[in-house]
Amino acid sequence: MAFFLISGILYSHSFYEGTLDMGERVTADEIGMTEQTGIPVESVLGKVNINMATAAELDTLSGIGEGRAADIITYREENGDFSRIEDIMKVSGIGEKTFEEIKEYITVGE
Repeated sequence: MAFFLISGILYSHSFYEGTLDMGERVTADEIGMTEQTGIPVESVLGKVNINMATAAELDTLSGIGEGRAADIITYREENGDFSRIEDIMKVSGIGEKTFEEIKEYITVGE
């Protein structure tokens, strides 16, 4: 079902805002997914890559606001990529409770 939902959203976006090229990256904010559907981005688009995500993408995670998203990006810039998802707890302010809430929705890439 998620495939059809995202296909419809991408189609409507390309119809109203111009066409998308194959492989072009589209963020949830660009297509208004979080505002229009109320469905968590990570449940429709897949996991958020904490090594590549923008502040807006990180902000879609439960318990991660604008400030914490900025902290994640700063940590990443100063220390390099996260090796495993548990490493996000090295960011000040992200403890076990927050990690438990987001661990199913994040990845460090493949």
